[in-house]
Amino acid sequence: MNVDLLISLAPLRDRRERVVGYAVSGFPDDMRRQPVGPDDEARAILEQLPQLSRLAARSLIVPVTPQVVRDGAITRFASLDAVWLIATDALEDVATRRAVDRLIGTGFNFALLGFPEGEPLPPSLTESTIVLDAARTPPALLEARVRLLAEGGLRPLVRGVDDRVTRQRVLAAGVPLYAGRQLTRGAGVAPDRTTEDSIIRAITMLAAFSDGRPPDATFDAFVRDDPHVAGSLLRAMGSAAMGVRGPRSVTHALTMLGRDAIIERLVAVTARLIGEAANDPELAFLALRRARLCERVGAALDTAPHPRARVLAGLLSTLEFALGAPSPVIAQRLALPPVLKDVLVDRAQPLGQLLDVVDAIDFGWWDDMAARSRRLGFRPRVVADAWLEAWRLAREELGLGRADFS
Repeated sequence: MNVDLLISLAPLRDRRERVVGYAVSGFPDDMRRQPVGPDDEARAILEQLPQLSRLAARSLIVPVTPQVVRDGAITRFASLDAVWLIATDALEDVATRRAVDRLIGTGFNFALLGFPEGEPLPPSLTESTIVLDAARTPPALLEARVRLLAEGGLRPLVRGVDDRVTRQRVLAAGVPLYAGRQLTRGAGVAPDRTTEDSIIRAITMLAAFSDGRPPDATFDAFVRDDPHVAGSLLRAMGSAAMGVRGPRSVTHALTMLGRDAIIERLVAVTARLIGEAANDPELAFLALRRARLCERVGAALDTAPHPRARVLAGLLSTLEFALGAPSPVIAQRLALPPVLKDVLVDRAQPLGQLLDVVDAIDFGWWDDMAARSRRLGFRPRVVADAWLEAWRLAREELGLGRADFS
């Protein structure tokens, strides 16, 4: 069966909050037209894995069903950096258990979904990752299960860590890996006020020209005089893409490329600063992904804002994570036009409502994402395709490399 599947990638973090991989999840684009079984859904995810692996450039945890494992559908992905997630109770089936053992013997890695009850795990799985659900496991039971798994040489991974309290609880239980929505900056990270000030100034400058007006001399002075912005711009433009004759200074860059080109590069520079302020490179990637997604999908909004405003909306949606303050408080520090202030405060206007769609697809809230997309007049597929394209664009602009799931 040909299944049109929407895809999301949830970051997997270690105890130091570094992103070490992504968990793949999928949802049928329109279940009203055809019933979709779990095997069909798993196969549809497999068809997208090569693209997802290139976009993520990290290890993936990929859900599979017993039937998909038994019939060898994953064998063509032997070279892919993936961990295959199967329900723990599926091992009760002898044929599935033998298929898993056979694949492990050829180099495949498996993770199990659910605490192993009953019979012991086979020797081939004694060092596997076990995925537990934070929302379905009481705190006391979670701590006991994590301890038992660790003592048995297994590695627990807790998913559904969607708030600071839950994160603190699972880390206190000794969990080495967790997955959940993007969280605010972790406790104990000292804020870099100079970087934060540069972010505020950069956002203010981008907002001043977000209606499409050409940048003027005040823009030149800003990019030339702000130490964080000037240095980041020169590093970005000193890449191989610019060649050996890259700009020697910001003033030289303005002369060579023009203000419009520099204001475009300022978007990626600001995203990098957002990540630096939070001490979280993933947040820079998230900020630029959102900026490029809003730029593209926002073009279809009624009375669509200028592309610069759409890009800035994506950056604004991440400021609370970088600066550790509620969005309405941050809004008070910024001079924003009404459409962008709404993005931070109310999300009542279409551009703000688009950020609710972006939140939903980033967090894998499929029903919410589909309903909000249709309310704005988009097919969910349009948003999902633009979301994947935004991943590619952000990776290219930030020059991100590969990392391992270890």
